[in-house]
Amino acid sequence: MSQKTIQTQKRKTIGDAAVDGLLAGILAGVCMAAYLVLAGLLTDIAPAVMLSHFDPRQTGNWLTGFVAHLAVSAVYGVIFALLFLGLTRLRSAFLHWGWLVGLAYGLLLFGVAQAAFLTGVNSGLMQITAVNLLIAHVLYGVVLGYQMDRVVRSA
Repeated sequence: MSQKTIQTQKRKTIGDAAVDGLLAGILAGVCMAAYLVLAGLLTDIAPAVMLSHFDPRQTGNWLTGFVAHLAVSAVYGVIFALLFLGLTRLRSAFLHWGWLVGLAYGLLLFGVAQAAFLTGVNSGLMQITAVNLLIAHVLYGVVLGYQMDRVVRSA
């Protein structure tokens, strides 16, 4: 039996998937933040100001905002990883479409964020345009899905 055959017979554990999702979520969160910083620069918003919108205490601290954003990104990454692992165990065809599943997840997160804003949640994120938030969530989902697809396939 070849080494590749032995490797494909291994199954990811839930713990492995959670750690992979945590790391993939952080990477996707960094990509999302980078996009928002670049979009902010194009509209004369300083990077520190853009990142301060993520500060949950709304004190205007960019570092707190960035760390909070990465923490939330990591948690959402873990949730996605567990869902994606379940999907791939139910139907292996999802393995080839991780980025698309991630895209749907990013759109779902955008919808949840928009619903929270509509219900009156007071957040600095309301300062970011809906279009930029949409693109950022799409980017987050695609990067997250692509990374998880790679990780699950390599197991």
